Amino acid sequence: MVADGSDQTEQDDFVDAYEYATEADVIQVEEPDTADPSEEGAVAGSFAPDLDVKPQTPTPENVLFVAVGVYVATLAIGQMFVGPVIYAPETLAAITAAVAVGTAVCYGIFSRTDPDT
Repeated sequence: MVADGSDQTEQDDFVDAYEYATEADVIQVEEPDTADPSEEGAVAGSFAPDLDVKPQTPTPENVLFVAVGVYVATLAIGQMFVGPVIYAPETLAAITAAVAVGTAVCYGIFSRTDPDT
């Protein structure tokens, strides 16, 4: 044993068994300066770089998709916190009305605003 209480022979065995890296173990990485500048990475629009992303007013299909997502998420989170009471007819009616009114208000606001703002 060494003065600090550790077993020195155990550490020596590890050092003796350690293999140093060889040329085959080294991975060559291409530097950013030498990379092809015309090649694009994983960024938005890399599949169609010639098309510009422009803001638009929401379509009814998109609004319906988001509304159904909010409705299902509300039911799932309500199930976790409240339990099966969330599926009572009065509660379902209140959630449906709240999601419908919220969706209508948001659609009204976003369809009336200018996409350039």
